[in-house]
Amino acid sequence: MELSGNKRIALIAGVAVVVVIIIVAFFVVSNSGNKGGGQSGSPGQAGTSPSSSASSGPVTRLPVPANVVVPDAGAANVPADVAVPTVESAAAPGSSLKYRSFNIIVENGAFMPSTIAVNLGDEVNLQLGAVGGDYDFTQPDYGFHVVLPNGKSEHFEFGATAAGKFVFYCSSCGGPAKGPVGYLIVTGQ
Repeated sequence: MELSGNKRIALIAGVAVVVVIIIVAFFVVSNSGNKGGGQSGSPGQAGTSPSSSASSGPVTRLPVPANVVVPDAGAANVPADVAVPTVESAAAPGSSLKYRSFNIIVENGAFMPSTIAVNLGDEVNLQLGAVGGDYDFTQPDYGFHVVLPNGKSEHFEFGATAAGKFVFYCSSCGGPAKGPVGYLIVTGQ
């Protein structure tokens, strides 16, 4: 079956329009995935970026500060705002990496203690509790959002897979600008 000149032109134009729509849709979808820093995979993997950037919201991942000391269980002379692990053990036989367990309470608009310091590769257990109100524990770069109803506690575990100083906060309280705010520091050691 042979198409006449006008039908052939209409068919070619129709195919061209469909191709242009597909290309535009591809670029719209791929660019919308990058708003807010678009993160795929776990933090620190190649091709990922922190979930916030200067133009898209609060910065929640910063460089590791100098001279960070990761406290061991039972450590003394640790600043009051730094969490000391309640449990600590080798992550695996012969490994320098550790399993560290911490208790964090959010009360009166503050995380107590407000800083958790671990080494890159450590396995971390957080026991979180809320006192005197409803809160949450949010850290977008690691993908955390744990709801903390008043008087309840929640726990979760994660691997410290990316180095940095990660801001955590209560999103239902207004986010990092309003607090409460704390820090997960993962050293590159």
